[in-house]
Amino acid sequence: MKIQANLICVVLLGALLGACNRAPSAAPAAAVIEFSSADLVAAESRPMAPTVQLSGSLRPWREATVKAKVAGELQALSVREGDAVQQGQVIGRIDATDYRARLAGSEADTAAAAAALGVAEKNQATQESLLAKNFISRNAYDTTAGNRDAAKARLDGARAAADVGRKALADTTLVAPIAGIVSARIAQAGERVAVDGRIVTIADITRLELAASVPAGEASKLSVGAPITLGVEGLEAIRISGRIERINPATAPGSRSIEIYALIDNPAGRLRGGLFAQGQALAGAAQEFVAVPASALREEGGIQVIYVLAGDKIQRRQVKPGIATADWVAIAEGLNAGERVVRYNLGPLKDGSPARIKPAAPTPTTPAAVSPAPTS
Repeated sequence: MKIQANLICVVLLGALLGACNRAPSAAPAAAVIEFSSADLVAAESRPMAPTVQLSGSLRPWREATVKAKVAGELQALSVREGDAVQQGQVIGRIDATDYRARLAGSEADTAAAAAALGVAEKNQATQESLLAKNFISRNAYDTTAGNRDAAKARLDGARAAADVGRKALADTTLVAPIAGIVSARIAQAGERVAVDGRIVTIADITRLELAASVPAGEASKLSVGAPITLGVEGLEAIRISGRIERINPATAPGSRSIEIYALIDNPAGRLRGGLFAQGQALAGAAQEFVAVPASALREEGGIQVIYVLAGDKIQRRQVKPGIATADWVAIAEGLNAGERVVRYNLGPLKDGSPARIKPAAPTPTTPAAVSPAPTS
């Protein structure tokens, strides 16, 4: 029994010594991140110009509201929303019965005043010859001359009243003040409209205006005539260009921003008022910068970083972004042209992690056709 116990102790001691002398197992190797060629892009040197971001709604550069200049019943209105009109085109009429009658009365008063003036002038001529022969007194002649002047004043007043009546009669005809498209029909035929009552609104969309609010610091970089490029919401395939037409000299109360007004030519009428547009205005001459796609830039912990494939490892680089366009960002510090960067946000990446480019899949080969052996 004692021999058996000693044997067990020897076996256990040997096992312990073997465990102590065994070399520690190696740590598992870190997983290698594989990128496809589409996941990486080479930083490149490209000309880029400083820009200022703009956004706002497009609106017609000219609008006019046709208002009633005289009161009355709207007898006819021949246009509706969407109708194109030309400048000076007749688009409606207000009942002219009263105004025609008033004009007839004014013209009759004018004719009567003209006849009275003729009589007064004859009397004055007669009295003047009698005064020359001392047949009448000077006071009598002055009375006749005063009557002639009063008749002339009455004629002038009648003519002025007739002119007013003629103008009122002409104002019963409604004409388009500008060429454009009817954007709103406010009154309907048969309604009674008051003076200054709104009837239709006409918009000229051959040119559109963009009103954009820009921070004062950014606005100081812009000048009248600077070109702009815009994209329109809902019309992503269209890129439009224009120029800055005006810059407000004062900041907007409360926001401390400055209104920038840009004009966009729209001869084909593809764009409409009310569409939202955003883009850039050129703020200086183009210069060469190292640039990467905007999708490669990431913000982590309040700093801007990109991930670079350097050899067989990933490097996390803090960079200083510069000029930005819709698709590219200039990197002022932290990157050289030609370095390969991760194009997209592919999820968490660790600085120093091993990485490589995934080998291209081999192109499958088509087996050669085998002709059957000839039969004897």
